[in-house]
Amino acid sequence: MIGLVRDFRGQRYEVVEKSERTRRDGTLAIILHWESMCADCGEPFRLTTPAASSKFEPNRRCQKHKRPGQRVKS
Repeated sequence: MIGLVRDFRGQRYEVVEKSERTRRDGTLAIILHWESMCADCGEPFRLTTPAASSKFEPNRRCQKHKRPGQRVKS
């Protein structure tokens, strides 16, 4: 999984780390740590998703530039 690359609306995301966490019911969940470049400033940032998730709709901006509900201008 490390090195996996996905494209979302023209932005590249790469898995750079994998970790595990214990759910409330005691089972293990695999968490993927993705890295991409902020659509506003170009700085690298990280986000996490569950490996078992069926949808992939990641943030496109870093924490400093996040704007929920605002589209990224091309």
